[in-house]
Amino acid sequence: MFRNRLVLLLIFFFIALPVIAQREYVPADHPVYRFLLRQTLEGRIQGFSWGMLPLSRHDVADFLRPMRSDSIRAQLQPVDREILDDFVVEFEHDLDGASDHAHPFIPEFQVGEMIRDDTRRYLYAYQDSGTAVFVDGLGNLTHDYSRGDSLGRAGTTLGELGVRIRGTLHDRLGFYLQATNGALLGGSHDLALLDHRLLANQKFNAPGEATFYDISTGYLRYDADWLSVTLGREQMLWGVGYSDRAVFSDNSVPFSYFRIDLRSNTVHYSFLHGSLMAFDSTGHSLSSKYIAAHRVEFNVGRRVRIGFSEAILYFNQPLNFAILNPFTFLTSARLQSESATAGENNYNNLIWLDVEVLPVKDVRAYASLLVDDLSFASLGKNNIAGNTNKFGWQGGAEWVAPFGVPALLLTAEYTRINPFVLTHWTNVNGFTHYGLSLGPSLPPNSDEWLVGADWDALRRLTVGARLRFQRSGESIRDARGNIIFDAGDDVNRGVNHLLHPNVFLEGTRVNRTIASLRVDWQPVLQYVVRVEGWVRSINYPTLDRTLKDGFASLSLRVEY
Repeated sequence: MFRNRLVLLLIFFFIALPVIAQREYVPADHPVYRFLLRQTLEGRIQGFSWGMLPLSRHDVADFLRPMRSDSIRAQLQPVDREILDDFVVEFEHDLDGASDHAHPFIPEFQVGEMIRDDTRRYLYAYQDSGTAVFVDGLGNLTHDYSRGDSLGRAGTTLGELGVRIRGTLHDRLGFYLQATNGALLGGSHDLALLDHRLLANQKFNAPGEATFYDISTGYLRYDADWLSVTLGREQMLWGVGYSDRAVFSDNSVPFSYFRIDLRSNTVHYSFLHGSLMAFDSTGHSLSSKYIAAHRVEFNVGRRVRIGFSEAILYFNQPLNFAILNPFTFLTSARLQSESATAGENNYNNLIWLDVEVLPVKDVRAYASLLVDDLSFASLGKNNIAGNTNKFGWQGGAEWVAPFGVPALLLTAEYTRINPFVLTHWTNVNGFTHYGLSLGPSLPPNSDEWLVGADWDALRRLTVGARLRFQRSGESIRDARGNIIFDAGDDVNRGVNHLLHPNVFLEGTRVNRTIASLRVDWQPVLQYVVRVEGWVRSINYPTLDRTLKDGFASLSLRVEY
């Protein structure tokens, strides 16, 4: 009897031992998030939030772990079971602290392991009871081709090599560093600038350096489950939109920040303070542009989640410690701070309110409201005084497995951004980083209807399609290109917002139709072939003019 009790006690002890948890982030563009969203809509997991990404590997593993149970696996379509199996291999250490499918090339390089389809390859891996370090080599070769009225006929070839080092020390401190060096191997420099990473890369755009570039992200992150603190640079997504986020999107490049997160089962609060890149009217870069932002999400029952976000940008000011307070209303803190006498032009406040609802199984509906500026005294007025009220909004719905098609997600989304929204009358204080919008890619004074589909057709074959219908009002210019009527369509120019009453879509009318397709295929794990392209029609109805363009890209990526 004593022996049996001792055996049971030992079994309980070992089961209760903590699994080594990886605290570094899973990058925000990782396909596991789309998989988790589909499983949430189909009712297999709970607690996953699309509104704040990325999540740590520990958090992702917590969502994947119950899906390995026989009861949930039996509910999955065959393609989702196979996708889950691949994620179990990739997150093996995070799920169980195991390394059965991990194969480092250092110190024992084996050619045959390069094409094995059931292992996760690393350049180097080290694991013990409290520490894990993984090193990956990165390689990417891309060829782009364009043809059309505004892009012209051109081609460009880019090559990149790099390294990624990530891991966790003592089960709490996560670290991550990814650095790549790339080169324009041939072709058009201008066409390469369609990639916003290169458009925002100073080395690639500097005289004499126009064929080389380097890109890096990295951070340290302490994670105590309910509290985490991050210092570094990493892509961040805030907002409930699927194809485009209303708050922070991936239309710009990552910026450096200090961030604090507090989490419980139903509430997630995040505060950050970061630095941004600004440009003056001549295009020269300026320092000392800062952003402070916070976001809170909370559940209202099991089917409703509400989010509130606020941001303040300030320029040419010392670090404002009132704004550095992580628990304050930023607008009030700015007004009550010691530097409030600097004037309104040095600050730019924005507020977002969003909600997502799961009304029935397989469906998600969401909506976001952006308040850039608000004056109750002039609300609803059609004269110049009404220009002080600037709004944008977004709404959409998603349907998973429509008509019984497994692993398919359909999206319909509408976005509207009124004139001068996201701009500021001090141009450097717009909601931008390197001149690119931190929020939606749609320019101000525009709206867009989008329908899209994302389909995991096979285990490692994903197809994404988008059809966009956009309307814009662009500024009217004279023969020399000088603005004679500012329609508020440029996110980097808000100085003229009080010249005339701002009317939605006023200016030179532009209608765009854009159709895009992307296919990702992994013939073997960690070897990715991507084919993507788009065609667009840009119609100027008042000028009786239409421009047509096409773009295609083929890339080969290896990560291990």
